Amino acid sequence: MNKRIRIYAIAAILLVLSLKMVSQGLINNGAYIVLNNGPYIYINGSTGNYMNQDASTNRGRIAVNTSGSIQLNGNWTNNSADVTNKVFTTNAGTVNFIGNTQSINGTATTYFNNLNLAGTAGSTKTLNVNTLVGGGYVNPLGVLSVGSDILDLNQHTLTINNPNTTAVTYGSGYILSETNVAVNPSIIQWNMGTVTGAHIFPFGVASVQIPFTFNKLTSTDANIQVSTRATAASDNLPWAGISDANTVPAVNNMNSVWGGSAVTSVIDRWWDIYSAAGVTANVTFSYRGIENTMTSNPNGPIQAQHWNGSIWELPVGSGTGLTVGVGTCTMNGISAFSPWVLVSADHPLPIQLLDFSAECNHDEVAINWSTASEVNNKYFTLQKSKDANDFYDLLTINGQGNSNHLVNYSFSDKHPFIGNTYYRLKQTDFNGDYTLSNIITTNCNINNGLEILNVFGDFNNQNTAIIYNVSQSGTCHISIYDVLGNQVLSTIQHAEMGINKVNLNCSSLSNSIYFLSITDGSKSITHKFIY
Repeated sequence: MNKRIRIYAIAAILLVLSLKMVSQGLINNGAYIVLNNGPYIYINGSTGNYMNQDASTNRGRIAVNTSGSIQLNGNWTNNSADVTNKVFTTNAGTVNFIGNTQSINGTATTYFNNLNLAGTAGSTKTLNVNTLVGGGYVNPLGVLSVGSDILDLNQHTLTINNPNTTAVTYGSGYILSETNVAVNPSIIQWNMGTVTGAHIFPFGVASVQIPFTFNKLTSTDANIQVSTRATAASDNLPWAGISDANTVPAVNNMNSVWGGSAVTSVIDRWWDIYSAAGVTANVTFSYRGIENTMTSNPNGPIQAQHWNGSIWELPVGSGTGLTVGVGTCTMNGISAFSPWVLVSADHPLPIQLLDFSAECNHDEVAINWSTASEVNNKYFTLQKSKDANDFYDLLTINGQGNSNHLVNYSFSDKHPFIGNTYYRLKQTDFNGDYTLSNIITTNCNINNGLEILNVFGDFNNQNTAIIYNVSQSGTCHISIYDVLGNQVLSTIQHAEMGINKVNLNCSSLSNSIYFLSITDGSKSITHKFIY
């Protein structure tokens, strides 16, 4: 077919009848089909397909006027190598997918103008090739009408080439983007150009609509890519990888650096947003209640957190957690994209500890740690142990509260234990919640002899715990004196080499300042404490 076919109003009726009798549908092998003055092509039957393919250098093309349309009951296939026209030669006309289970196939992208999904409610149309809707030439203004159908992206990109906020409409239907892999290839790219306003990506899954709104605030010329996916289990796995158009490194932690998992405070859904151009927008995420598996206050306030390639930034926006129905979270003035998640506002993704080390410095231990970010961090407590089991508090230092920059901390332990000394960090939030870091150790091969490590006076329980270290096993005399120098308590204890702990009954003491004295026969030391 190497000729131009012009179809006018009367001839259109004959063409409709002839196409109904072709069981394979319509194969365009190089013809130039022109629909003028409102006629349409009706390709009926479950095998009523349309296939566009090459015939030497004459490639199948269709020119449709504004009111012209194609009614398609079967599948659409474009195998043409025509890189100029992409089947349609104008931004006009409508293709109606009126079947129940249909697909868009081929080796080449089709540039649809208006694409109308008009099958039985809930029927699925599937992309097996990247596809463009809205018109592929100057002034693209075509519309994608999802209606009550489901459009499965099926690991392909759907490009909306009409920049207006009205370029996508939908009723009870939705677009399915669910591909549970690190880099989700099921993407909607909306070429928004310089148009501002609320562009709604009508995502959905399992008969539930979870639209994503990108309310573009700046007139920057921008193409916005968005994909979203739930995770198969309540673990947020797999973590987001490096998306095709994104140079932000993959997420390398969803866990607290302190050893505990943070996924119990994260909703089980990922969003990946990309824009090559700098743009600012108000963004609204939607999620299914079933995806809210947070164990800590799941019906409390939620926020969104962004992975910037190295750390989780501070949470922003606001929403309310729910476990039934559809929940939302909105952020204003966002210009940072790539992976996003929704988190509990009370328990966001935690502090990122970049380093925690202990090194011998003669007879002392230099302890250093640094954070890349801190969220609700009230203070750190440095803890020390002889056996990596029983720890006591060595130092408390205030945290930064909330920060997104490098912070360094350091401390010198002047009294490490003989042999191994173990350290860990306890990080405490403003609400009293705390997490523990991994344990680090050092052995400085020193002999510090007798030393008092800590004294815990508990007035309510009427006792005092004393932790001390000796260089060799033997007898120690332990005494407590008041501020006037009067001995108010005394005991003799057998101490093993290393760390020792003794609990003294101080029920006879009042709440005051006291002095603890320990003597091991060769050395005596004193320590002031408050009971």
